[in-house]
Amino acid sequence: MREDMKILIAENFTALLEKEDIDKITVKQLIEECHISRQTFYYHFRDIMDVLEWTFRRAATEAAEQSLKSENHLDALRVFTSFVTEHKNKLDRLVNSKNWIQIEGILVESAAMYLDKIARSKFSDIEISYDDMEMMLQFYASGMVGVILHYSRKNQLDEEKLIRQIEKIITGKIYPAQYN
Repeated sequence: MREDMKILIAENFTALLEKEDIDKITVKQLIEECHISRQTFYYHFRDIMDVLEWTFRRAATEAAEQSLKSENHLDALRVFTSFVTEHKNKLDRLVNSKNWIQIEGILVESAAMYLDKIARSKFSDIEISYDDMEMMLQFYASGMVGVILHYSRKNQLDEEKLIRQIEKIITGKIYPAQYN
């Protein structure tokens, strides 16, 4: 039941984010949309940013699970980029927030969690130290978030081209043969 209430709050928050900037969404507004008490809200979340973080983590988990069902790594990347494309309006609203630094950190953390789930499932036999894995996940997560945010601002996004370019970077195939 507790998880259901968190989902209800997150879904109403997401709907509000479709209409207005995150900086203008208040706890009062959100509890009115959810038809819950202030006490119920604070039982589940600390503040609006906590709702955002929980929502991103949940979305990253769902995207990772969907990606793991993909037949190949291009389809797995397609899940991630499709999510970003679907939520472009909300991301645009977040980019302009006064809390952008915190939001960017949440986005990168969610992307790292997504990549970690994929790596542990698909590449469990790779021998790499914990520190190296953490650094690699942060590097790729930061890069993916930055690239996707950059390209999502463009009116015409060629999602397939972006997927193929990200795949080349991740697999190391972006370099000419003489550098491999």
